[in-house]
Amino acid sequence: MKIFFSTEEVAQQLEIPITSVDFYVRTFRINILKVGKNRKYSHTDIEKLQKIVDLIHKEGFTIEGAKEKLKLKVAKETVNDEVINRLKEIKKTLEYLKVGLEQ
Repeated sequence: MKIFFSTEEVAQQLEIPITSVDFYVRTFRINILKVGKNRKYSHTDIEKLQKIVDLIHKEGFTIEGAKEKLKLKVAKETVNDEVINRLKEIKKTLEYLKVGLEQ
């Protein structure tokens, strides 16, 4: 299984022109690994680009609309992570109390 992909491979996979891949990388400020003059895209990078392509080409968002939508998703994921971490802390506390009651 490949770890990194070229711009051409990413464009082919996403079914968009190479120039669109370059445009989305610059516009959405996606940090891509560079080896010499060539970009090497990871699976995570391709997933980010796929979300952008879906928002713009399939759902009809504008560039600015897609940026806002992605910001909202990031904010929501951050809140979810905070809730999960808090629940893990509560679980540890309850397990500690349970051990104390069993003794």
